[in-house]
Amino acid sequence: MPSFLTTTTRAASAVNNNNTKEKNNNASTKKSRQKSLKPSSSESSRKANQKQQISVPSSTPLPGKEIIRKSIGTTLSLTLAVGIGYFLGNNPTYLSEIFGKTFGGWRSASASSEEMVVLNEGKNETYEELFSIDTMDSATKANMWRVVNDGVMGGVSNSAMMPPSPNSPGFSRFAGTVRLENNGGFASVRRALPNSDASAYKGVYVKCKAAMKERDEKKQFLLLAKDAECSRNFGTNFKSAFTVKSADDWEVKLFPFEKCFKKGERMGRPIERGPINVKEVTELGLMILRGEEAQVGNFGLDVEEFGFYV
Repeated sequence: MPSFLTTTTRAASAVNNNNTKEKNNNASTKKSRQKSLKPSSSESSRKANQKQQISVPSSTPLPGKEIIRKSIGTTLSLTLAVGIGYFLGNNPTYLSEIFGKTFGGWRSASASSEEMVVLNEGKNETYEELFSIDTMDSATKANMWRVVNDGVMGGVSNSAMMPPSPNSPGFSRFAGTVRLENNGGFASVRRALPNSDASAYKGVYVKCKAAMKERDEKKQFLLLAKDAECSRNFGTNFKSAFTVKSADDWEVKLFPFEKCFKKGERMGRPIERGPINVKEVTELGLMILRGEEAQVGNFGLDVEEFGFYV
């Protein structure tokens, strides 16, 4: 029995030794296969470089190409600008003609009076009381009127609200020259009124007279008015035409809201809207527009004060 047990133990030990050698051989074989699957250091570097190249967005231009593109773009822009400038320099009336066709241009004073500009139907009106917005007795007040002439359409007319002078200290003068070059023909000054509620009044008044006898007594002037809706829409306003009788005596010109500011217009064309909103009057202005021969040339309108009336 003892010898039998010893023999069995050795046999088992031999089997175990054989299994261990086989396992070691398998492990060595597996390691050698894993080593053979690993890339060499040079191959790893090459693949890393490939990854870096692939990671660059395909849309990123090379520096040289980017410089070429910018150079071409700048050259084309300069060439186009020079070409446009040369064309307009040799065709000074082109823009005014285009704008005239697009917006209908502006019409003569006589045509506007019949269609868009309401003649001063307040000439037979009377007033009980005047409520002055401002008197025109200082340079500060005259400078509150901004200039809008036909230069916005290519014209060369000029105007300004001239401040009081030593010889005329109590009033300012709307003065300038209406010229017809480049399809021009109007001059104006505007005074902003920050959303004045005029619903308690009957209309607007202007105390004025002709600056020069005979010359300005023959001219037709316009009173402009805007409400908040007009201020939001470029070029829209209400106009009412009037004349002055004398260069010697002051006149109070009355412009009732119901009669004089019922037809809105833009650049000489009617607009689809109601009369002026008297609760939101935002601007008043004075204008002279081409038309009859007397309208062209130098002009002047003396203004002492303006405001609302009842």
